Amino acid sequence: MIRALLVDDEPLAREELAALLEEVGGVKVVGEAGNGKDGLLKARELAPDVVFLDVDMPGLSGVEVSSLLPEPRPALVFVTAHQQYALDAFDEAALDYLLKPVDPERLTKTIKRLDNVIQAQSDDSPLERLACYQGSTVRLVAPKDIDCAYVDLTGTQVVSQGELLHCQLPLKTLEARLPLLRVHRQYLVNPDAIKAIAIKDSGAEIETHFATKVPVSRRYLKLLKEKYLLPI
Repeated sequence: MIRALLVDDEPLAREELAALLEEVGGVKVVGEAGNGKDGLLKARELAPDVVFLDVDMPGLSGVEVSSLLPEPRPALVFVTAHQQYALDAFDEAALDYLLKPVDPERLTKTIKRLDNVIQAQSDDSPLERLACYQGSTVRLVAPKDIDCAYVDLTGTQVVSQGELLHCQLPLKTLEARLPLLRVHRQYLVNPDAIKAIAIKDSGAEIETHFATKVPVSRRYLKLLKEKYLLPI
């Protein structure tokens, strides 16, 4: 049973989400909070498996709360009425985001994905193959064949030998269980796939052997310089 904490400043929204979770099944709501500060206290007290977190709240926003959550960090599912906040959610390594009013079918998919991620995180051994999706086909990809992985509004994407595939695991799990290098909040790259590194004012850009362009933020450029002894 997945243990969930609901954090939303709207009591009705919490009530509706709790009812939907009970209907979907497999999730037990162990606590609720009406603001970010109380949400942090509840997260430390209850150590839930997942926090369903409203983005737009008075005081601490959901994004601010997510950056302050205690270790080991629970999985995050952002809940928002505004789709433009979705990419911010993935920037904070969120598992998923839900738009209000929450659609039961969409919530069911989120719970299934959450269950898969929790099982994957319970095992920190390296992955020999990564299950990715190309339409209705499941592809089992060898780590050496991965160019890069990144998140966008539809979730985690994996580029394998120039082909774009979808993955249900968050970047954080891929970073822990695959030989991929973090170069950006939204991007991981396979070091063996790097062909060239172009330095830019905003950081850098990696080109892989399959011509995939991967941005490198200033935050991670220093690590990249040290790893490859770049004379720049």
